[in-house]
Order: sequence, then C-alpha cells, then structure tokens
Amino acid sequence: MRSTQLITGVLAVVATTVPLGIGGAAQAGEATTTHERGIVVECTGTVHGRDVFTSVYENDTFANVLQVLVGDDEQQVGGSRTDRDGFLDHGRVRAAMQVDGKRALVTGTARRVGDRIPVSEEQDDAGQHVTATGFQRSLDTDLTLTWRGATVPLDCATAFAYRLTVTKEPIE
Repeated sequence: MRSTQLITGVLAVVATTVPLGIGGAAQAGEATTTHERGIVVECTGTVHGRDVFTSVYENDTFANVLQVLVGDDEQQVGGSRTDRDGFLDHGRVRAAMQVDGKRALVTGTARRVGDRIPVSEEQDDAGQHVTATGFQRSLDTDLTLTWRGATVPLDCATAFAYRLTVTKEPIE
C-alpha cells in the first residue's frame, strides 16, 4: 500500500471545498501556498450487524471533520460535522456526533510510529494545479465506536499524520 495515495484524495477534497469557504479565493491568476498539518484516521467496523465507516480528519489550516456512516444500503445513517478544536489531544482521540438521533462516540488513542515518509505529489483538480510536498508518518491507533448501547473496536489500518506545503495555481 502506498500511503501517499491517501494524501492525494484528502487534498482533492480539501483543495476544492474547504479553502474557498474559509480562506477565501485567490485572485485570478494568483498562486496560493499553505502550510498544513493534521491527521487522517479512516476506520471500519461492525455495530449491531451493520458495517461502519468513520473518518477523523484534522487540518490545522482549514477544518477538522468527523464523519460516521452506519450501514451501506438504503437504510444507511450518518453524517459529518466540523469542530474548531479538533479531535486528537496528547494522543487521545475523542469525537462525537449525532447519528440517527443517538450519540456516536469515537474514542481511544493514536500515536505516531515509524519513520517520516516523504510526500511529493501533483494533480489537477477543479481548475487548479495542486502541488503537495512534505512528510507523513503512520499512526498506531486503538479506537472504538460507541453507538446505541454497543461499543465496538475499529480497524484503522491506514491512519497517518501529515505536514505539507500545498501550492494551488490556476490552470490557464
């Protein structure tokens, strides 16, 4: 597995949605550069016989987002929410939101492990050429989801922390 591929997916979402709402748009023809750090923790599990997907995403420049989805059919429930302060504090994860009228709570630990891995990627997205350079580092996680009276373990095999310099230039 190449973890750097995950950075591209995250950057694509952030580059096209969050910056315009929070940081404002650059003038036509201007490049913008941001220095971003955060975490990406995507997990799966099973609660009450249904598949679960959770995502705890932090970006110190743009947004911190929790997403919880329960089920993968027409009865799927879930959603997302942002949090100004984030979800990871001194190695402890605590993230909560309402899912189908009940509190969903993701808790546990996440700590950096292993070597820093260099990241250097380029992609075109939403009329911009996006370049990201920096580092990412694996996170060792031990997380659970509590929802509707059940607490279940989560598998977060591809969790990582990142520190990037991201430059966006209009494609002319």
